[in-house]
Amino acid sequence: MRNAKAAAKELLLGGRYPEILSRLGEKRKTVRVLRSLLYEDEPLVKWRAVTMFGWLAREKPKLIDSEVDRLIWSLNDEAGSIGRGAPETLGEIVRNNARLGRDGGKIVAHYIEDPETCRPPNRNPEILIGVLWAIGRMGERRPDDVEDVLAAVGNFCDDPDPNVRGHAVWALGRILRPGSGEFVRCRTGDPGRVLVYEDGELRACTVGELAREALLKQKQTGESGA
Repeated sequence: MRNAKAAAKELLLGGRYPEILSRLGEKRKTVRVLRSLLYEDEPLVKWRAVTMFGWLAREKPKLIDSEVDRLIWSLNDEAGSIGRGAPETLGEIVRNNARLGRDGGKIVAHYIEDPETCRPPNRNPEILIGVLWAIGRMGERRPDDVEDVLAAVGNFCDDPDPNVRGHAVWALGRILRPGSGEFVRCRTGDPGRVLVYEDGELRACTVGELAREALLKQKQTGESGA
């Protein structure tokens, strides 16, 4: 397991996703190794593992058909602990294979309204950021599926934590629905620092940069659809 985990980390950091199966084998044990990497302290390894689950959902769905229920269960209070990496992994699976993801997308999207982990005083910022990221990823492909939680996402644009409000802005910028610009526009001068995962890389920027990019993208989309 240790050698397999080290090999998987090396391949993920190199962005060599298909090689993971050829090196470690197309088997459930490999999926367990990838699942363990969702708990990695090294952020890029964890996020690349999320990407790998999306790749598997698209290319080898049968290999992870039981993972969706496992991830959903980890978000359940009865599981005893909140599953680290579960919201973003579910979001990436749903983005790449909605049929495989089943109800996982709706569960993740509505988790943003959960009073225990996404609302003060006992909220879990890591899970909240994962939920926001997942909403952005799913909504970019299927905006109608997250339509009814967009107001809740917008409210987090005023959050005191720059990572939270930055991910809220980022998510709305991905979904590009009418009215979302109202939440984003007030953050264009926000100097708060945020670390966001996009296009396979971790990007350090300001909330204001994300807001300006979201508004520009919205304008360009509107012009192209005019």
